[in-house]
Amino acid sequence: MPNPNPGPIDTPSNHGPIVDVVTWFLMAATILAVVARVWTKFAISRRLTSDDYMIFAALALSIGQGIAISLQTSNGAGRHQVALSASQLDKYYKCDYTSNLLFILNLCSTKLSVLQMLKTITPVKQHIRMAMGAGAFVLVWSFASELVSAFQCSVPETWKPIGNKCIDRTSFWTSYGVLNLVTESALVMLPLVIVWKIQTKTMNKAIIFLCFASRIMVLAGIIVQLIYVNRARDTTDETFDTWPTVLSAGTVQSLSIITACIPCLKPFLESLESGMLRSDDLRRRGMGGIHGYGSHQLSELSSSKSNSKKEKSQFSPNSSQNKHFETLPNFSTVVSVNRNEDRERDSDSQKSSSRIIKYTRTWAVE
Repeated sequence: MPNPNPGPIDTPSNHGPIVDVVTWFLMAATILAVVARVWTKFAISRRLTSDDYMIFAALALSIGQGIAISLQTSNGAGRHQVALSASQLDKYYKCDYTSNLLFILNLCSTKLSVLQMLKTITPVKQHIRMAMGAGAFVLVWSFASELVSAFQCSVPETWKPIGNKCIDRTSFWTSYGVLNLVTESALVMLPLVIVWKIQTKTMNKAIIFLCFASRIMVLAGIIVQLIYVNRARDTTDETFDTWPTVLSAGTVQSLSIITACIPCLKPFLESLESGMLRSDDLRRRGMGGIHGYGSHQLSELSSSKSNSKKEKSQFSPNSSQNKHFETLPNFSTVVSVNRNEDRERDSDSQKSSSRIIKYTRTWAVE
């Protein structure tokens, strides 16, 4: 039965509630960031790309980790170990074990999403190779870290450090954190190298770089995490002394996803188009512009397109007038702008055809 007077959210002997509140807040912020990213990209380009699906995977892993941390809190995180039952302590270690596995996979998916985005925005082969090399390193490093974390203690109770033979977990997480710092630094510096080559205004370059440089917040979170991991190296009260480590891990994974979503916001995409994406590439992708206007209009005016094709077929295939007309850019869009004329054509095709023949003869006279 729940206590009707739960008391303060945080006490000197129980820091679990604050961990729980911050975890759920970060989870909500992460979900909102991903929703904003997907909505913005879909509104602009009408499609999602592989980096978006990687962020979806990272979000799912983040939610799983958040739930694991919440269960870990309810089973003793932030409380003194002597106050816990054997059952609670066993559940605490299982939740901690699950949270750590999801943490590694989460960061791997997020880093690969950022690298994939960098690959798609640069035409320079050297930059693409750099991003692919960094991605290969992240995959190998994450896979190895996942194996070590999964078998940190002897089987079958690999999650249980008490009464079991285990690796030096503090050393492992310290080495992981250092490599995490290195890879995050690369995700900050690589966009700077790419942006430096963009032929665009200095302001646009600054916007693009600052969007990626927001991952400096992740670097700060990793440093804090490393500090708390090493502070609890020789602890004899793990459930109480490691609550800041648990909280910092949740913060790092949330910041990693949130900052990966920032480059997909509208100001970044507009600056990117003016400096790197060519208009013909946008047309080739069916976007027609940074706001997706072309693709929206073309899909909206499909009936106008069919009318335009009927009108085109009335030109002679060998006439110079027809060839000139075919070379006009966005011909179907030009025709579809005059919607009142389209309606008149639909209602009176005979009259419309006569006007087209008359117009053709005028070109022939010239």
